Amino acid sequence: MDGRRLHGIAPRPQPVRNGWRVIRQVTIRALEIIAVAVILCSDGKVALAQGSAEWLTLRVALYPAVPQRRALFAQLEQQFERLYPGVNVELVETYEENGETKSLADDYYSGGLAKVKADVYEIDTILLTDLAEAGKIQPIELPFSDFAATAVTAVKRSGKTYAVPHWMCGNFLFYDRSDASVVAVVEQATNWSALVSGLKAHNKKLFVDMSGRSTLGEWYLTAYSDIVGLDQAQIDVKANVQPDQRVVKVLSELISACSNGFCRNSDLHYRAGYYARAFVRKEAQVYVGYSETIHYGLQDAVENCLGRCLTKDTIGIRGLPAFFEPRKGNGVGWVDGLGLDSGLQGLKKSLAEEFIRFVVSDAGYRLVLQPEGDGDAPRYLLPAREKLDVAHAPFYPAFVAAHQSRGTGVQPGLNDALRLMAPNLNSALPTNQ
Repeated sequence: MDGRRLHGIAPRPQPVRNGWRVIRQVTIRALEIIAVAVILCSDGKVALAQGSAEWLTLRVALYPAVPQRRALFAQLEQQFERLYPGVNVELVETYEENGETKSLADDYYSGGLAKVKADVYEIDTILLTDLAEAGKIQPIELPFSDFAATAVTAVKRSGKTYAVPHWMCGNFLFYDRSDASVVAVVEQATNWSALVSGLKAHNKKLFVDMSGRSTLGEWYLTAYSDIVGLDQAQIDVKANVQPDQRVVKVLSELISACSNGFCRNSDLHYRAGYYARAFVRKEAQVYVGYSETIHYGLQDAVENCLGRCLTKDTIGIRGLPAFFEPRKGNGVGWVDGLGLDSGLQGLKKSLAEEFIRFVVSDAGYRLVLQPEGDGDAPRYLLPAREKLDVAHAPFYPAFVAAHQSRGTGVQPGLNDALRLMAPNLNSALPTNQ
């Protein structure tokens, strides 16, 4: 980020660790060449040769919906720039359209990722097929051999790998382990109907976000896949924008366990971490959300609770119950992968590949996932590599076990089809008022 990095500073030789030797040496040599490729200006000052400054800048568009995304990027940026002092890594958060600057965070799923310009893109795999077919990204090799099998499947299209798996994503069910009646209901329920009826019998409440196009689309695909399987569900969603009434019925039943005014609230939908914080404060006994959302609740407990909140010792985690039994499939999950812009080649491409390798290395993961001190809650983003040990983050084994074998959507146009169907589903569901 510092402009002083753009004056032909050669990188310091760094120790080679963790199998980084080949790409690392190529990149170091490339930067050394650039450092030498200078011209003397007429006044005797030294400047970079034309084009070198652009080569030294690596522009990265990360997935925006993660806890403390700018702080997370800053950690990666600073460490990578320490390894390569001649490199400037920039976070891309906006794009230009019709003379207007737009937010990638706001428009990620509505065309923003396809329009943003960067060297490295973090791609939700529901968008991967569309970006590959549009020629925006190019095939890439996996830098390690221990990525989760489901994550590897999620980033492959027609036998080619188009992204390096970074995070695995999906909904989990969190519950209050300090309440014996809740534990009995949650741990015995194999389907949503049993879970909802059990909670109601004990006058317990559920929090789940059921607002927003992408959110409703994901819930629809999850429930409908239990009926017909994920492959057929993708085909059917693209063919019909009207929701299946069986899905409307089971989602309505789920909503009936929510506290009035909470689960179908568009304002709360846009408040990052609201439901997790409310759950940890015991405003509901069960909460459904992504693994990383529990960070907000745990952080709130550290900063604002005086012994009344749930803690790492009183929060239980499991996978989602089935909507329909027998269930056809193992649930739905997603992967965020790191892909290369199709225009990258040569030395700039090598640098981008090395950045991706660093981000998904053991050191890169631990850098952003391991809490820095007792006052910091883990981010609980779910790494795509297996058996990664993250200190002071005890929920990871439960997340990994609950996420195993989930399928992911790969059909082109699936994201658009789900977003197109979502308003019809929204109209069909109860308002929860």
